[in-house]
Amino acid sequence: MEILKYLLDSNVVGDAMRRHPNVIRRYTDALDADHELMLCPAVHYEVLRGLVKSGATTQAQKYQSEFVTIMQWTPFKSSDWDDAAQLWAQTRKQGRQFSDVDLLLAALSIRLDAVLVTADDDFSALPLQRENWRD
Repeated sequence: MEILKYLLDSNVVGDAMRRHPNVIRRYTDALDADHELMLCPAVHYEVLRGLVKSGATTQAQKYQSEFVTIMQWTPFKSSDWDDAAQLWAQTRKQGRQFSDVDLLLAALSIRLDAVLVTADDDFSALPLQRENWRD
């Protein structure tokens, strides 16, 4: 069986923490199949800042101990920033606007040949593999 790489967006991490049934099923299936589940610094930052802002100390500890430890930490390379800049320019010419974090996720996903797991349909405008585990 082919080992797949999954790069998770912050909305999917949030869904997993809230125990969304479809997301938990797909997450568990991916773990059972020994697929690579990747977490990048930008997503970690987005998730953690939301938990800190809302004072969800217990949830933040659970996120760190039960989620982060399972994921493969996947940092950005300098080329990802360059590729994200190219994607920004291309999408702006098409009249579309993405956040910098989303463009970095897209660049990282493309470089790693990973499936970006996100509930954000805007990513369909970018040349990458994408899955929505909520469905």
